[in-house]
Amino acid sequence: MIHKLLGYPDPVQNEMQTECQLVSNGIYCGDADGYRSARAEALRPGAADWRLLLQVDSEEDRAGMMWGDVGRVYFWIRDQDLRMRNFDAVWCILQCC
Repeated sequence: MIHKLLGYPDPVQNEMQTECQLVSNGIYCGDADGYRSARAEALRPGAADWRLLLQVDSEEDRAGMMWGDVGRVYFWIRDQDLRMRNFDAVWCILQCC
């Protein structure tokens, strides 16, 4: 079980900062097309502004939590939103095996 507040994520699948940047700007990332668009290329540098806020691992035995198939839930926030305590701008991603 790997729960975290801030710090670096322990991804189950792949990095998530680019996805946060794109979907929070209205680009659908349910398939590869969104990542390949011209608008995505223009937005991609902003992915560096996203930070892990909270990571919650599956812990079925002790806490009764199971995210997908033994996955993790990640909450991301941009640096400027964290500094301003703007938690309305948090983005959530679920990754599982």
